[in-house]
Amino acid sequence: MYTEINKEIYELTERIRAKEKLVSQRDMLSKELDRKRIKKDNLYNELKKEKEDVEKLQGLSFSAIFLSLIGKKEDRLDKEKEEVLTAELRYEEALQTIRELDKELKEINNQLRNFTDVKDRYDKLIEEKERLLLKDDSLQGRRLRESLNSMNELKLDIKEVDEAIYSGERAVSALNEMREHLKSARDWGVWDVLGGGIFVDMAKHSAIDKANEVSHKVQSLLKSFQKELSDVNEFTDIKVNISGFASFADFFFDGFFVDWFVQSKINNSLDSVNGAISKINPILKNLRSNQDTLNNQLSEREVEVKRILEG
Repeated sequence: MYTEINKEIYELTERIRAKEKLVSQRDMLSKELDRKRIKKDNLYNELKKEKEDVEKLQGLSFSAIFLSLIGKKEDRLDKEKEEVLTAELRYEEALQTIRELDKELKEINNQLRNFTDVKDRYDKLIEEKERLLLKDDSLQGRRLRESLNSMNELKLDIKEVDEAIYSGERAVSALNEMREHLKSARDWGVWDVLGGGIFVDMAKHSAIDKANEVSHKVQSLLKSFQKELSDVNEFTDIKVNISGFASFADFFFDGFFVDWFVQSKINNSLDSVNGAISKINPILKNLRSNQDTLNNQLSEREVEVKRILEG
């Protein structure tokens, strides 16, 4: 009698929790989108200023003429053009991030339409279960209800931990891929410094482009892992220590997409990737330990339910 009701309650509880996660994610994305739009406007103003500086040097202003006379104009112009390139890369990255966040937000709002009546159905089922339980107040009935409810909670907790582990493993995999591309860029860069020629220069730039492409995926996966860790802490009794992870992730995101063509910047990027992996691995180890504990507890509850039903 209680098996089917508990099964549906578990499914509804899972859907309610999924809805809460989507709402939480939607609110987080909305706030992040507002911040990124403000940052995008600031970067646009910065890019505009850098372009104006280049135009002044290319014009016939007093400072341009003076620098030309003392032989410094070309050096200064090269520096200003490099700053324009940097500003353009940062601005384009901000636009790309905004487009991705907009897309995620629309997808979440579409998903939320599938959860409109889940709470009403859950409330009605709980009322029905309560009515049935009031008629069966035996010791065996109470033990069975307690075990089944405990199993539902354990299954949901295991699901949260599984999702966090999967998300963390994907992030580490992408970071490892990014690290290989950066190592390749570093190695080609050494040959470039020694005068490797156009082929070496092209190989170095190709490796950098691949690392930059993967870095977009890394950014998204780190955000996803951060969200899954927050869900574990919010929806379970498990507490995963993620203090400092959010600030680290923000720093990691902002540290790329600027200038990897300088050898020192490639090495700094490698250090950041290695640092990210070293932060994630201990968290994954802790999650796997909790996963084992929860699975053992669930097995014990399943044995207990079987004993009650067969007794």
